[in-house]
Amino acid sequence: MAGKVFRIILFGGLGDALLSTPAFRALKKEYPGCRIVLFCFNNRQKTIFKNNPHIDRVTRTSFLRNPVSFIRYYMKWAKFHDDFYAGLMPTLFGNKNSKELIADLLGVPLKDDKIEVFFSPEEEKKARNVMAQYKNPIVMHITSQTSKNQEWELESWEALVEQMPEYTFIQLGIESEARVKNAVDLRGKVSFRDTLALIKYSRSFVGVNSSFSHATNAFDIPGVVLFGPSQPTIWGHDNNINIYKPLRCSPCLDLIFRAPCPYGKPCMKSITVEEVKTALLQQLQAQPAEYALAEMINDLELKNLFD
Repeated sequence: MAGKVFRIILFGGLGDALLSTPAFRALKKEYPGCRIVLFCFNNRQKTIFKNNPHIDRVTRTSFLRNPVSFIRYYMKWAKFHDDFYAGLMPTLFGNKNSKELIADLLGVPLKDDKIEVFFSPEEEKKARNVMAQYKNPIVMHITSQTSKNQEWELESWEALVEQMPEYTFIQLGIESEARVKNAVDLRGKVSFRDTLALIKYSRSFVGVNSSFSHATNAFDIPGVVLFGPSQPTIWGHDNNINIYKPLRCSPCLDLIFRAPCPYGKPCMKSITVEEVKTALLQQLQAQPAEYALAEMINDLELKNLFD
């Protein structure tokens, strides 16, 4: 439908921005010739949509940057959509995956729910070069920006790394997150977009429900994701083994959100190191050990990787 414009405000976080990409692709298929304009709250959200052929414009939700759009929104002179499916309290009332919920908000059927991230050849090469330095690299992310109740014990992460010495665990995230002993520390050293590219060229992923666990779906990385107060029905992906213990008090994310769990996080503490290790080994066996190693070595350039 030529001339139709979808103005979409991204109220969610980085993970929600990734989860929205299948719906944007579906809009382009449902309405050929339409334009999609995204309004983001921060630059890291914007970088997710770089090179995305389904997006016509990405800008910020700022009066100074977009005074006309700002006035249109508040005066209701134009229709704006959003991705705020969290307002539906999906852990309490939802039985659909978050990607479907976002598509429902935009009024479009979702036939293909694969997440998309598009890299330039230079970004691809840079990520391959980094990962080529490590033997059997597994990227890991242990922190949830949504709720601390979604986090596994640090001692459990360290035990997992210790019990799998033949693999190189690479810790992603921001510098303020807890450090996992014996893991390669890339916290705060790599941009968000470069981190997504590193995930693409890893052998596997292990971590909690977060933007990085969603990114695995874009690259078909066989990962392991730990769920507690949230459930994989809503935030899980088929490429991952999603570990979840449906206790009587879980899921509770929409009930207590950031408040500390009054029971001491039994849903996360009931997940054992052996369970995670077994699931991770199962996923690693699904991917050949050579996972494009020859291509990575051919492009190896280890100097000034992040200059």
